[in-house]
Amino acid sequence: MHIRVTDIYEETGVTMVTAECAIGKMRGVWHFREAPVKGKSYGIEFTFNNNEPIDGSTAEVLKGGSECISTDGKVNIFTAKIEDTDDIFFLRFSHDGLSMLDIKDPPAVNIGDFLRFTVECVKTGIYPYL
Repeated sequence: MHIRVTDIYEETGVTMVTAECAIGKMRGVWHFREAPVKGKSYGIEFTFNNNEPIDGSTAEVLKGGSECISTDGKVNIFTAKIEDTDDIFFLRFSHDGLSMLDIKDPPAVNIGDFLRFTVECVKTGIYPYL
């Protein structure tokens, strides 16, 4: 997924960024050897909840909708299409944005449903790739 960094700040010893993309705005922890540059675009991948499973009771299954990301600065709200499930959910955010999500006690879903879930900004990992 492609993002553009709109803000950079330090919080409890980590670099946090606010970024926007075609489906919304998010805030998360920057994980890259090079510092982010405000205004620069990056291809990224997400991790959620510090790679710990999220609580399935906090996830909402939608039978229709569209991909979306929003933030209030404390939590990010993600909505993505369920592309596949196994022991993990494969979520499609955009044509170039696929992420994996582990859910403890997952809700019943079908391929093609949408999943809405929240993750604290400090537990949302943003990993740029070259």
